[in-house]
Amino acid sequence: MESVIEVRSDGSVATRVVLGVHGPDTPLPERFDRTAVSIITQPGPPAVVAGQLADRLAASGLRVAVREVPDGEAAKTWQVAADVHAWLADQAIGRHDTIVGVGGGTVTDLAGFVAATWLRGVEVVHHPTTLLAAVDAAIGGKTGLNLGGKNLVGAFWHPSQVVVDYDVIAAVPARIQREGHAEAIKAGYIADPVLVELFERHGPDAPIAEIVPRAVAVKADVVSDDFREQGRRAILNFGHTIGHAVEYCTDLSHGEAVAVGMVAAAEASRVLFGFRHPIAPTLERLGLPVSVDADPSAVRRLLLLDKKRDAGGLRMVLLSDVGQPVVQHVEPSVVDAALSAVGLA
Repeated sequence: MESVIEVRSDGSVATRVVLGVHGPDTPLPERFDRTAVSIITQPGPPAVVAGQLADRLAASGLRVAVREVPDGEAAKTWQVAADVHAWLADQAIGRHDTIVGVGGGTVTDLAGFVAATWLRGVEVVHHPTTLLAAVDAAIGGKTGLNLGGKNLVGAFWHPSQVVVDYDVIAAVPARIQREGHAEAIKAGYIADPVLVELFERHGPDAPIAEIVPRAVAVKADVVSDDFREQGRRAILNFGHTIGHAVEYCTDLSHGEAVAVGMVAAAEASRVLFGFRHPIAPTLERLGLPVSVDADPSAVRRLLLLDKKRDAGGLRMVLLSDVGQPVVQHVEPSVVDAALSAVGLA
């Protein structure tokens, strides 16, 4: 069964998130009255999905081109973005054409950034092929490149549509699926206790058709309330403060690093608010790490670049209870406790 969740901005619909099992009938944006479509994808199964989509679009009379970019975080660099911009110039992509990102979170981050900066902004559509991208990266209009830290260069740019095919995201390898579970359960910890209960009950077998709509609904609600992260949207970064630093200086994937970050944030929450919910055992059941072997000093240096830091110091997203997030300045002693809880003493 197909369903649609809307992300709103300034009172109007910014993004339609179309959820279901679509197969070859993947829906196209309602306003696909374009001349040209540029599809950005990555090697492997995403490229297959991109090729199928390209064939459909070309059959409808559109001029279509497909560009593969490196897999993983290697796609999120100035050089790759510049190469894609040059490719768009070669195709004479105009302001009334469309960029489509087909792949995981790094592809949607890159495609969104390129769309936001090409001719000061052209339409972008995302077709996520991983659970992580489906519940998080593809939704909300955040784009980003890495430069000395995670996502330090970027722009806010809403996709007009995000198409999530349950069969596509269910077919990914186990490690990639675990990444998505980390972001999905994060949505539960900050806003939906039922989502947490689903994971606690079913573990990695939690049904995609239940967890995806719930996780997407959390993100859509928060983003609609605070598109540019001036306030409430910061709660979506639960686990990301320490998680981003861990990701940047280890070989952990984004979701794995966020899992470590959530355990650290849970310890800070225990110190400040008496939070007692057992996060680590649930994450371990999902196959996610709850500690890390990394250079503590390198992690601390990266915390100095965290986007939630302000004149008052480092802020973390903490929990007073499941579904009750608090964005809180944390003293060095609390940071020490959080890092020690994940092996970064």
